[in-house]
Amino acid sequence: MPSRSALWGLSALVLVASAAQAQQPTGQMELNCSQFTRNPDGSWSVKQPLELFSDNGRVRIMPGPPFKPGMSFGGLDIARMLDEQCR
Repeated sequence: MPSRSALWGLSALVLVASAAQAQQPTGQMELNCSQFTRNPDGSWSVKQPLELFSDNGRVRIMPGPPFKPGMSFGGLDIARMLDEQCR
């Protein structure tokens, strides 16, 4: 059976790991506007592959279909975030 001090140490480690995970960026993160292009219809396209972190975990974004306002991708409304940060 583990000693009491070993259990306390394990508990502290779990708390530290939880706090570190909670500090990952969420939907309020700063996006690098230079990595995106605003399209004439108000949508946004990514110029190169990139990774973001949402409440659901890591989100990989590849060039392809544009992000339209109200569209959720990996739990993030990328177009809304870009409209707020990059205009």
